[in-house]
Amino acid sequence: MEELAGRVAVVTGGASGIGRAMAVRFRDAGMHVVIADVEEAPLAATAAELGVVGVRTDVADSASVQALADQVVERFGTAHVLCNNAGVGGGGVISSLTLNDWKWVLDVNLWGVVHGLQSFLPLLLANDDGGHVVNTASMAGLTAWPGIGPYNASKYAVVAISETLALELAGSRVGVSVLCPGVVNTNIFQSQRNRPEALRNPQRNPGARAANAQVTSMSGIDPSVVADQVHDAVVDGRFWILTHPELVEHVEHRTRSIVDAAHR
Repeated sequence: MEELAGRVAVVTGGASGIGRAMAVRFRDAGMHVVIADVEEAPLAATAAELGVVGVRTDVADSASVQALADQVVERFGTAHVLCNNAGVGGGGVISSLTLNDWKWVLDVNLWGVVHGLQSFLPLLLANDDGGHVVNTASMAGLTAWPGIGPYNASKYAVVAISETLALELAGSRVGVSVLCPGVVNTNIFQSQRNRPEALRNPQRNPGARAANAQVTSMSGIDPSVVADQVHDAVVDGRFWILTHPELVEHVEHRTRSIVDAAHR
């Protein structure tokens, strides 16, 4: 999509972090921007500060995402860029996880993407001027890290969905990108605050604290850097968005181990 001005971008998880930065970047490109988030107060504050539309949305709930799409259509007629960005960062060692630990992360990180595609992809495909999907995965969707099993699983799934979608939409007017950031200065690993009461685990997983401490000890990049790369990928029609080239060696190691195993 070479021309973004005047078109409509929808960004889930848009009240803070990478989502907020993407909203700023698309707004500055002349787009109409709708941000969606489960946190009402930060959503309202961000929407007012940026001069964009805010819609309270729980991406884990398909009806909530469909209501978001309905409001976008009512206000703007369609959507052109969909950023399935909302996510949570649950951690813990697999042997100590509860089913609710898995369900919470997968409901948001995996089903949130599925719900977004279900509600918005028909709009993008119907546009005469096309559209673009950006799914936020992670470097943890390309190589697994200990202590964040549900997060790894959800992000691997997002990468697979994105690759499949890109193959299926090849030759169409709708492009696909998958965003695989490394450590970014966001509050994703404080996302327990948004965990539904019914899915809470009163016994904090012993690996969660260590995993969170490891991530927060790393020096992250500013979300605006990521947003610039997302904007450029949408304009250029690029699939992979990798924000941390220095982490690609982990992907190379994983791929090499697979190839080596096949030739033994």
